[in-house]
This record gives sequence, structure tokens and C-alpha cells, in this order.
Amino acid sequence: MTVLTALGSWGMLYPHGNSPEANAKVTTGLQAARREFGWSQAKLIAALRARARAEGTELGSDATLKTEVSRHENGRVRPDADWRRLYRRVYGHTDEELGFPAPQPAADGEPAEELAARLAASRALSHGDVQLMQRQVDHIRALDRRLGAPAVLEQLRALMLAITGLMTYSLRPQVREPLAAVLADAGALAGWQALDVGAVGQAWQHYELAKTAAREAGAPVLLAHAMGEQAFALLDLGQAPLAVDLIHEARVSVDGAGPPLLAAWLHAAEAEAHAGCGNDAECRRALDAAAATLPVDTSDPALPFIFLSEAHLARWRGNCLARLGDPGAIDDLTSALQGMDPSFTRAEASLRCDLAHAMIICSELDEAQAQAKQARQLAMRVGSVRQRRRIERLASISAA
Repeated sequence: MTVLTALGSWGMLYPHGNSPEANAKVTTGLQAARREFGWSQAKLIAALRARARAEGTELGSDATLKTEVSRHENGRVRPDADWRRLYRRVYGHTDEELGFPAPQPAADGEPAEELAARLAASRALSHGDVQLMQRQVDHIRALDRRLGAPAVLEQLRALMLAITGLMTYSLRPQVREPLAAVLADAGALAGWQALDVGAVGQAWQHYELAKTAAREAGAPVLLAHAMGEQAFALLDLGQAPLAVDLIHEARVSVDGAGPPLLAAWLHAAEAEAHAGCGNDAECRRALDAAAATLPVDTSDPALPFIFLSEAHLARWRGNCLARLGDPGAIDDLTSALQGMDPSFTRAEASLRCDLAHAMIICSELDEAQAQAKQARQLAMRVGSVRQRRRIERLASISAA
């Protein structure tokens, strides 16, 4: 008996699932993006209006917007630059992913005076400028936790483009290397955000950029972190054995010399990859290693990209045990929920999805449905396509 059959009313979690709009044929990138997010046209219009207002612009009436959006989605009217920017920032996708062709490069080469200007701009870059860019990345990371990837991914991409441009013309190693370190951090964050909006291919490219930048920066910690996060792209693609191998390589790359917090994070990531392979014993060993390695003080200013408190590790353990079909996952997940920082909206969506999974294992179907409903609401709030897909896959998990 499948969970879908067992729960009966599970489909109520997906009120648009059987609507004519949801079943309509997708012909454009904009239509595909809205389908991915599970949004009605009214929800999209509300998101567009909120984004425009945040940028100091007011849009027209709902009726006017409905007509305009329909023309864009049907391909009858090409959105202008302002509309394309709004769509990018609402969905967290690139122009290409939304079906807008990329501008063609100029036929002529770069004028000598422009090259000289770019060299001068990079030469004027100070350590203070680099530190400011790092603070921008940290600020975007904090907003990402609360608001979700679509709200900040466009901003992060713009920052990465600026950093890449400065690096291209930067000749001083004492500035270029710290700049590469910021790019490595930003690239890994962009990769995670791209995974969250369902763009796995784009995420892979961001991780490759992060790894290249980390190597240039001479930063093995950043390299190991980017490799560890890239393993989650492999997990999303159903390539768990490759994910295990990649995380193992990440651990080898720091050769036991990395900070304890990074070591604990890599052990936990390895545990999830082993769980994806069904490697019960290896998964539990990695979880034990993560717990043993986790430092008492989990706030490391040198690792702003790693959040791994005891509550987060309990959440990770619960995720792994649920994947392995262990009913004990409920205790870890319940404990993690009680200690969860409320600003980690997407993390709570993931945790409640794991709780629903664990409840299904224990045949507590009413509670599973309640947890899945809350998880979906949180995922919708932050525009997490990845978490919404996880929630929807629960309907195909066996209740046995």
C-alpha cells in the first residue's frame, strides 16, 4: 500500500495539482518556472508586486498584471528589461532559464582604452574593498536563510560577476588571492541557492567556479566546503555513490588539518551520502564521527558558511535515519525542532519534511500529513522548489 493510498486526503496538500492550469501544456520558460514553484498566477502577481515595491516601484492593477503576465508566459510579448529583472529576482533563475535569449557579444574586440580602465579599476582595489565584498556575501547568506534563494540569488550573481571581472584584470597576488577566496565563498552559496530553486545544472557550474577560485586563493578549507556542497547536487541527481566519493576527496583535501567544525560538517555530509546509498553501518559511523568532532563552540568566524550546532546535527542525524527507515529518526528530529533557530525558514521546511517521512515509517499518517502541510507552507514561503519536490515525493514512499 502506498502512502498516497493510505493517507487518502494527502492530495489536499497540493490544491492546484488537478487544476486545468496545472495540467496545461508548458511551452515557455516562464510557464515552466511557475509550474516548478507551484504558484497560481495570482501568487506570482503578488510576488512580482512585492518585489517591485521593495525596489521602489508600483505596478498596475491586478487585472492589468494578469493580462501582461499571460502575454509574457504565452510568448506573445517579450518582457522588457524591467520585467525580465523582476522575473529573475522572483524566481531566482537566469534569463536563459526563463526563456530569454542571452545578448550577443559585440563583434569588435575590447577597445584599448576600456582595457586600460579595467586594469586601473582592479589596481585601485584595496583590502578594505575585498572585506566589504565578503560582508556583502555574509549579508546575502543571512537573508537567504530567512527569505529564500529567489529573493537574493540575482543579487549574489551580480556580485559574483563583479568579482570575476575584477579578478580578470587584477595582477597583484596580495589582492587577487583574497578576492578569489570571496568568490569561492560566493560561488558555493550561489550553488546551494541554485539547488534550492531546482537548477541543478546551474548549481554545478557555480560549484566548479567556487572550486577553481578556492584553488587560486590557496584555501583548502573553501575547496573542501565547495566539494562537500557539490556532493548534494549529485544526491539530487540520484548519484549517491559519486557523492560519497566526492566527500571522501574533500576530506582528503584538508588531510585532517582543517578546523574541527569543517571536519564535523564533512562527516555529516558523508553520512547523508551513505544514507542515500543505503549504507547503514557507514552512515552511522560517519554520524558518530560528526558528533565526536563537533567543537563545543560551534561559532567559528573563519567559517561563516557553516552552521552546525547540536540542533542542526540532530536534524541531520534524523534526516539520515529517516532515509534508512529507522523510526528513531523521530526523536532526533523532534529534538532538533525544539532547538531550531526560527530564522532558518528553509531548514525548518526540510526538518518537517523529514519528520513527515519518519511519521510515515511509523504509520502515524495523520501527523505525517500535518508535518508535510507545514513543510510545504514554509517551502512555498521561501520559494524552495527543492524542498517542495521532497515533500511531494513523500506520496510515493511505502507506508510499510
